Formats: sequence, structure tokens, C-alpha cells
Amino acid sequence: MSDVLEPEPVATVLHSSVQGFAERKTWTYAAALMRSPDFADVLESYCGAMVQPPGVAWPTNKVFAQKLRYLVAFVLIGNDARSRSGRGEPPTLAALQRAAPASARQIAGFISALRHGGYVIATRGSGDRRALHLRPSMLLLQEIARSPLAFLEASERLAPPSRPLADRLRAEADPLSDWLGRSHDRFHAEDILFVPFPSIVRFTEHDCGYPVLSAAFAAHYAALLGRAPSIRLSYGALAERFRVSRQHIGNIFVEAERHGCFTVSHGGRDISISPAFVREFETWAAGQMAHYRLLAEE
Repeated sequence: MSDVLEPEPVATVLHSSVQGFAERKTWTYAAALMRSPDFADVLESYCGAMVQPPGVAWPTNKVFAQKLRYLVAFVLIGNDARSRSGRGEPPTLAALQRAAPASARQIAGFISALRHGGYVIATRGSGDRRALHLRPSMLLLQEIARSPLAFLEASERLAPPSRPLADRLRAEADPLSDWLGRSHDRFHAEDILFVPFPSIVRFTEHDCGYPVLSAAFAAHYAALLGRAPSIRLSYGALAERFRVSRQHIGNIFVEAERHGCFTVSHGGRDISISPAFVREFETWAAGQMAHYRLLAEE
């Protein structure tokens, strides 16, 4: 752990939903990160990174920025990492269909599309030549690791490590896959990072829901810090950025307002986020920073 910022006892900074896990190492470290005077500045940078347009022609925001498809890809990475370490069965389509939270037909169709797009590599198994082993390509690892690496970089800004972490992981496929695979193992054993945050999870169930949420918080922190927002919150601007329809963006905004999360007015120039939702998001973000930082330091 960094000498600059040591974990402190959990205080009231954390959202009440994690009190049952409050003494876990992840959450004591998260509480320490939240106390940093630079926390809002780091979150504004993180959210800005999450709303950057895709760098490829494939509609990655629509494909991976949705809970079910993201989890299928996440499980595939975990299967491959465990198989390579000798801790799991071969990473076949059948193994993925048994473990991932979707129907067998949905998973088969999704994997076919990922193979076509170069995101999944299928190779013949050494023991059974009939079996196809599914491995994530660097393209898939980079997409699934986009938010985890940004959270890790955020933690490095708040608590500089003795050696670079995110840059080292980003450089090679197997270490990056192993890091994500260990995250999946922890999530599979006990979910202390998603279940406590139903409002965050609700956004991820929509295509581009999490990038839209990130855009809202990017604007919130930019206003707090006296900066210009990285993107306007108008239906048109967000629809163009994330390659979805204006109606889809409108539906996400309407649901956010209905659940008391935030409201946007004056063509996207003004946003009002409820204090409870700010606390939930900040606790969620700090938990993600802590989780991926501790895994990287293992």
C-alpha cells in the first residue's frame, strides 16, 4: 500500500448501503480515498475519460456499455485466466454458457459477433481438437478494462504508488487478463461492489447507460470545480457522442428523474444531482478504485 495515503477507519463518508462490509479492506481504503481533497478533481477526470467517443468504427459503447454483454465478456476473461493458470476448465463456449448470466442462445450470438469483430480468438484445444477455446484479444481486454484502468489511474493520482501500476498492466495482454480475471473471481465469490449500488446498476442495464451517467457526473464535477463540461447534456450531443438515438437518451434521463437521481435543464447547461445519489456514486467509485488498486498491488 502507498505510504502517501494509508487506509483509515471507515467514517460516515461512505454510503449507508456498504455498512455491512465497512470493515473490509476494500472499504476502509475506499473511505481513505474519499477523504482526499483531490477526490472531486480525480472523479471529474475519470468521468471525462468514460465519455470519450470510441476510437474504432465498431459501436463499442453500445456493445460493451451494457450490463449483460459486459458481464459475458468479463466471465470469458475470467474463464481464460483461470484456465491458463491451471485453476479452471478449458474456456469453451459451453463453459461460458454455464457461467455467464444470459441464455445460451444470447451468449452464442454475442460470441459470434465478437469473433467477427476481432474481440475473441478461437483456438483448437490441445487435448481435444474438436473443442474451441475462447480467448480475449487485446481489443476486448482494452474495452473491458477501460473503466477499471481509469479507476486504477485515479487511485494512483490520489495515492501515488512506488511503481507504475496502470501503465504496466496496459502494456501486455496476459497480466491485464489475469488482473481482470482475479476481479471476476472476487465478484463471483461475493459481490460487495455492485449489489450495494442499485441506482448505478440500473443505469448499466441500458445501452450506453453508464457513459450517460458518467457524462452527468462529469458535468456535475466540472460545475463544482468551475470548469467547462467535457460534453453538453443535451439529447442531441449525447446521442451523437454515443451513437444512439435522441429518444434513447431521453428515456435514460426520464428514468433518472423518476428515480430521483438527477434532473437536467436548459438544454443540458444545468444539472441537479440529488445529494443521496452523489454519495452513492462517490462511494461506488471509491470502492472501484480500492478494489482494482488492491488487486494490482497483490
